[in-house]
Amino acid sequence: MIFESLRYEVSGGVALITLDREHRHNAIDAAMDRELPQAWTAFNTDPNAVVAIVTGAGNRSFCSGADIGDIPALDLSSSAAASDSMKWTSRHNDVWKPVICAVNGLVNGAGLHFLADSDIVVAADTATFFDSHVNVGLVSALESVALARRMPLEAVLRMALLGSRERMSASRAQQCGLVGEVVPADQLLDRAFAIARLMLENSPAAMARTKRAIWAAKQGSLDEALQYAWELVIENNSGADYEEGLRAFTEKRPPCWQPYPPDVR
Repeated sequence: MIFESLRYEVSGGVALITLDREHRHNAIDAAMDRELPQAWTAFNTDPNAVVAIVTGAGNRSFCSGADIGDIPALDLSSSAAASDSMKWTSRHNDVWKPVICAVNGLVNGAGLHFLADSDIVVAADTATFFDSHVNVGLVSALESVALARRMPLEAVLRMALLGSRERMSASRAQQCGLVGEVVPADQLLDRAFAIARLMLENSPAAMARTKRAIWAAKQGSLDEALQYAWELVIENNSGADYEEGLRAFTEKRPPCWQPYPPDVR
């Protein structure tokens, strides 16, 4: 697929989504706002794409936030309308295939959405993280709420309230749980693809349902999360991959998984 603000490539079961506005530090402009949902839909509906990696062009910035020179036209008439109009990440687009975020440089403001909503985050050792919303009179609410699901509260508040005056290093981000792994910058994409290739050996449907169960545990009560987890287990065990996985294990051969159905629960 050809985009103005993104690069989208699929190879060997892995989709690479690159935020491609290096001259603007890969900031989200009106074009990227339109094209990100298209890229996520393409990934979600492609049976040959099992895992996605999202990264930024160049080696200086992953995403510096929203482009103040061409701000995306979000519908702020109500909270529901605003939520429906922002479709930047896999989670915003109800994508349940695995997503790896490869952080190649600076991350600011709205760029934090991609980290908060990805399943695995790998960062270059040169990456830095901050949130400048309050410096320019904006509320750091959406990103901070999402980050509070995976980071200690004090770390989120420090980033949100100090703004650009304090920047978090890659090593500190790993200590806080924002990043799962830090690697030398020149090894970043190689490591992200290595992780993705390990996932390719697994059942796509089982991974999607596993991801649903884990994310659901962050949104409701424990009892609700466990009930939903059982529903997913029961549904999965009635599918073809369940029988194939058991048969392949018994026969000591690699399993032949079914393509991921985009409408899987």
